[in-house]
Amino acid sequence: MTRLLLIEDEETCREITLIALRQLGVTNVVTATDGKQGLKLLDRMTAPPDVVMTDLLMPNKDGIEIIAELVARQYGGGLILISGADPSLLKMAGVMATDGGINVLATLLKPLNEDALKYALERLTQA
Repeated sequence: MTRLLLIEDEETCREITLIALRQLGVTNVVTATDGKQGLKLLDRMTAPPDVVMTDLLMPNKDGIEIIAELVARQYGGGLILISGADPSLLKMAGVMATDGGINVLATLLKPLNEDALKYALERLTQA
């Protein structure tokens, strides 16, 4: 069973993402409303999640800061970056994470496409 940490500050996006994840069979999801809370939850987990899925633009630590923390912690799971921001920013964040040794499963624009999310999660099992 895939364990996923979802870090998303926008309530509507968080709820829609949770619905999509459930439809894809991912039910072991812990949610955070900003980057600071997400890192606190990550610290409290007995085992790291299989996937961290984070928005880029958030208050109290953004997605770039999350990436830096994951790199510093040598996180070995998968990362899905999501954003409604400029696609070039999303791509740059993905390159930054990959360069830091993080397994980037996908960089997805909002609104999320369920097929793209499914493909990203399938990449986890292929790694």
